[in-house]
Amino acid sequence: MCYNENMEKEIKKIAKYLPEGWESAARTEGALVRAREIKTASELLEVNLLYLTVGESHGTTAALLNLTTGMKISKNSVYKRIKGSWKWLRWMAEGMCRQNKMLIPKPEWLDREVSAVDGSEMGVSGSKQGDYYLHCAFDIFNFTYRSIEITDVKEGEKLSRHMVRPGEIILADRMYGNIKGMEHVLENEGDFILRYRTKGFNVYDGNGDKINLNEQFKNLSPLESMSLECFYYSEGKRCPVRLVAMRKDEEAIKAAHQKMNKKLRKQRGKRPSPEALEFNQYIVLATSLDYSNERILELYRARWQIEQVFLRLKEMYDLGEVPSKNEDSVKAWFYGKLFLAVLAETIMKRELFSPEEEIFMRSFGFVKLVEDFEGD
Repeated sequence: MCYNENMEKEIKKIAKYLPEGWESAARTEGALVRAREIKTASELLEVNLLYLTVGESHGTTAALLNLTTGMKISKNSVYKRIKGSWKWLRWMAEGMCRQNKMLIPKPEWLDREVSAVDGSEMGVSGSKQGDYYLHCAFDIFNFTYRSIEITDVKEGEKLSRHMVRPGEIILADRMYGNIKGMEHVLENEGDFILRYRTKGFNVYDGNGDKINLNEQFKNLSPLESMSLECFYYSEGKRCPVRLVAMRKDEEAIKAAHQKMNKKLRKQRGKRPSPEALEFNQYIVLATSLDYSNERILELYRARWQIEQVFLRLKEMYDLGEVPSKNEDSVKAWFYGKLFLAVLAETIMKRELFSPEEEIFMRSFGFVKLVEDFEGD
């Protein structure tokens, strides 16, 4: 097979954003093990890019490769090449995050594993509604996914679907802030930091009286934090939990109210109560840890930072087929989408591409992605 030299030249325009050593890493990470239909890292990158963007399936990707490069490759060969690329895709995504300072350094004081849990409704290409639900746990300091599960859209977000290792700290947003989730983590000898949701569970003082949280937090100054030792009830038993609260600054409060109003307009919901608006002025976390307020907030901020990458990731999950149940295929799908998200983020951060580059990059969908990001 004679590889299209023009296409190889164009791939180099994307390659300038990739971490140093990305070509040799294709071999060291086990992606380029046989030089048959695909002989170089550039060719393998093209296969992955086509599959992750406009290919939609292994069969379509094989057909596009034939049309655009003359590469004669079967659907099964594409599947095997994609499946074998997951370590390489992770290596490149992590490398771009590192060189663009998007990675979160692990605090020196922390000697435990930390995973961020998230879930999102996804749709296949062309669908106007959710077709499945993606559940993911991601080690935010080691850039490794802990678990991925795809379920029916009716399945909700819950911590119990994720395996918790002894000593692991679980970070999650308010959708996971409920008693069953907290107890699942504790039963597996882990700890949690969850965004507190008022509808998730009530908290009580030592006398068994329900605590008015707005009343507790009202004297906080912007960015000042406090800790509150309290209890919740589970099956008649009183269980301890700690809340760490910080008042947002005025700019963040305004942004939070705008986000809430936008969501209500979109969902045509009723206006929030004065109590809900007041509570929205605070970051409130439920935790089982005895770290200082500052350390609890620092860990949760780390989740927020990685969420910025995941926001990009979610926007691209409707591109391509839902992966099979093969473990390596799922890993390739996940790290491929993460690679795309980080690459698009890198392009946007570093520079605008030239008109010549734009023609080529439109074929992989990057122009639309960058335009969408800038419109967020």
